[in-house]
Amino acid sequence: MRCASEYNKRVVIQQLTGTADDHGHIDITSASNWTTYANAYATVKSKGGREFWKVDQVNADVDHVWRVQWTKTLAAATPDMQLVSEDVTYEILAVIDVDLAHEVIEIQTKRRVQ
Repeated sequence: MRCASEYNKRVVIQQLTGTADDHGHIDITSASNWTTYANAYATVKSKGGREFWKVDQVNADVDHVWRVQWTKTLAAATPDMQLVSEDVTYEILAVIDVDLAHEVIEIQTKRRVQ
């Protein structure tokens, strides 16, 4: 288990809650369409583009991996949510309970391009 002081980046997980337009679409670029789902402190690693992961699986889109202490709420986060840290918004690509140990959640993201 990590020491609490290692989690030095404040992150906000947000969920899309805006109203759909006549065509059923919600503008994901508008901050008013997002609400806070959870707050946490995390560690972060930059992975860069085209990074190779375990067992030769390629996750070309992952550019940052965030680790947070496990909570039931964070474990239930989904890829249709976003992560915000230091006024930068990231698309959530995957949320993983590391080793299924209920100790650390890994959130794989890519920076959202507006």
